[in-house]
Amino acid sequence: MDDKPRSENRKLRLPQRETTEGVPTPKKRKTQPSTSEDTGTGQDRGGAMTPSIQSFPPELLVEILSWLSVRDVVAFGASCQSFRELCCSEAVWRRLCQRQVPRVHPLTDGHWRRAAILYYTRAVYFQALSGRGGRSLSQAVTPPLSLGYRKFLPTKDSLFLLDCRGTLFLLRSAMTPSSRGRPTWRRACRHAVVCTHAKDFASDPRCDVSYRRYLYVLVSRNPEATPGLSPGSPPCDCVEVYQQDTGQRVFKMTFHHSLTFTRLQLAGSESQRSLLLLSDEGKVYSLTVNEAHLVTPRSYTVQLCIRKISHSLPHLPVSQLHTSHSSALYLTACGSVYLELHSAGLYRQLFGTMQGFDHSDTQAPLALSLPSKVVSCSLGFSHLALLDEFGRLFMQGCNRYGQLGTGDKIDRGEPTQVAVSGQAVVVWCGLNHSLVLLGGAEGGREVHGCGCGGGGRLPGCPKGSATFTRLQVPPWALSLCSTKDCLYFLCCHDVDKPPLFHEPIQQPRARGQGLTGTGDQEQGSEGEQKSRHLQNRLAEIRECASLQEQLGNLKETVQSHMALSPAHRNFLLEALTTMQRGTLTEQSHSGVATSI
Repeated sequence: MDDKPRSENRKLRLPQRETTEGVPTPKKRKTQPSTSEDTGTGQDRGGAMTPSIQSFPPELLVEILSWLSVRDVVAFGASCQSFRELCCSEAVWRRLCQRQVPRVHPLTDGHWRRAAILYYTRAVYFQALSGRGGRSLSQAVTPPLSLGYRKFLPTKDSLFLLDCRGTLFLLRSAMTPSSRGRPTWRRACRHAVVCTHAKDFASDPRCDVSYRRYLYVLVSRNPEATPGLSPGSPPCDCVEVYQQDTGQRVFKMTFHHSLTFTRLQLAGSESQRSLLLLSDEGKVYSLTVNEAHLVTPRSYTVQLCIRKISHSLPHLPVSQLHTSHSSALYLTACGSVYLELHSAGLYRQLFGTMQGFDHSDTQAPLALSLPSKVVSCSLGFSHLALLDEFGRLFMQGCNRYGQLGTGDKIDRGEPTQVAVSGQAVVVWCGLNHSLVLLGGAEGGREVHGCGCGGGGRLPGCPKGSATFTRLQVPPWALSLCSTKDCLYFLCCHDVDKPPLFHEPIQQPRARGQGLTGTGDQEQGSEGEQKSRHLQNRLAEIRECASLQEQLGNLKETVQSHMALSPAHRNFLLEALTTMQRGTLTEQSHSGVATSI
C-alpha cells in the first residue's frame, strides 16, 4: 500500500481527547439512543457530531472498498440494502480488479464482478493416495494469466487446465521419484500455455492415465491462422492433437465453417479412436482416427458422419456427452438419458441380461427410465451415476466392490436411488469406486465415496465401503476426479452459472452463503405455488362428508398433482383402491346388521 492511501486513512480517524498525562480517556457509553433524524450523523451528550459511514461520499466508499479483498467486499454488501447496491456496482469491481489483479480483464465489456470472483476463487488441489505424503493436501501452481477454471484433466505426468477465456494451460507433474523408489509429492512450479480459443479438450477415457498419450483440443480458428483459407472466410472449428508430455501439436483437423461444435469426447482404443463432437444444435457427429498415423508427416481425409442417436431421434437435442472405453452416454435438453454400448460384456454388466442386445447395431441408443429430469451424470467402466433436478442420486451397473453405494454387492440393472447424507452436487465414477460431492447446510462441501478402497482410492477408508462414507478430504471443492495415484479437486465460482438443482419450496439462504447472495426467485415462486395447491387439495379432502369421498379425492391428487415415480404412484393408487373396497365392504356389512 502506498503513502496516499495511508494519508487518507489517517484523515478518517477521529481525534481522541487526551488527559494531562497524555493517556487517552476512554469514551463513555451512551445511555440513551440518539434522537437525531439524520441517518448519516449522530449527536452525543456534549453536542459533538459522530460521523457514520453512510455519510461518506460514494467516491470515497469506492476508494475504500477497492483496498479490500473480494470476500470482504461481498460481506460488506450483505450488511444492508444500500451497501449491497454499492458493492454490486461495476465501478467498485473495476477498481478492485485494477488494484489487486492488474492483469485480469473482463470476459465482456462491463462485467468486472464476474472476472474478479473467477480470479479470486480459482485453485486446484491434489492429494496423494499412496506413498509419502499420502494424507497431505497440496495446491498446484496457479497460472497468473488464467481467468477462473472450467475444466481440468490429469494425465500421466502433467495436468491440463482450461480457463473461462478459452486458454489451455499445461502444468508439469508434481510427482518426482526419490532414492527409495517411492514418489515424493511437491508443489508444481512450472506451467505453459498450450493453445488459445479452446472450447473443450479430451483424452483417453480410461481411468489409467498411462493410456493418455495424446490430447485432443477443440478450438475455433480465424482464417488468418488457418492455412488454405482466404482472409475473408468466416472462422472455423478445428481439432488439434497434442502430445501430453511435451505439449507439441502433431495433428490438426479442420471442419467447414457451417459446422460449429461445443463438446468433444473420445471412445475406443488407440487403433480405432472414435471422436464424438456435439454441435450447437445438439446433434452428435463422429469420426474415426488411428493414432499410429498421427506422427506421420502426411495429410489425409477422414469422414465425418452423424451419430445414430441424432439420426433416429432428431427432435431430441443432446446437451451433455459422456464416454467411456466401450460406451457413450447422452443427456438431452429435456432431461432424458440414452446409453450406447459397444460390447456384449458391458451390456450384461449394466443391465444384468443379454436380452435386447444387437451385435450388428452397437450404436443404437438405449433409453434409461427415471421418474424426474436428469441434469448431470457420470459414466464409469461398468457403472454409471445420474443426478436428477432435485439433487437425488441414482446408480446402475456392476456392484462387485460396492461402488453403487447401495449397502450390498448386488448388481443393479436399472437406475436405483441411493441415499446420501445431503444434496449431491457432483458425482464421479471410477474403475471400481465412486465419489460424490455433497452440498453442506452452510455452503460448504463434503466428499463421500464408496467401493474399492485399495491403493488409497478412498482416503480414510482403506478397506472400502458398500455405502457412501465421508472421506478425509477438504470440504470446499467444486468438482473432483481421481486417478490411481492422486485425488484432484477443482475450486472456482462463476456468478453467471445458473443453479443446477431446485427444491419444491425455496429455502431461505443464510447471510454470507456463497459469493452471489441471491436465490432463484422463479423456482422459489413455483415451489410455493405447488405447496399452496397441495394445501388447497388437503382442505378439500377434509371437507368431504364421507371416508369414501376422501379416499377418492386423495386418489385423484396422487394421480394428477404429485410428481412421484411410477412404482410409488402405482403402489399408492393400489393401496387407495384397496382401502376404498374395504370401506365399501364395511358399509355393506354395517347396513345388513342394521336391517337385521
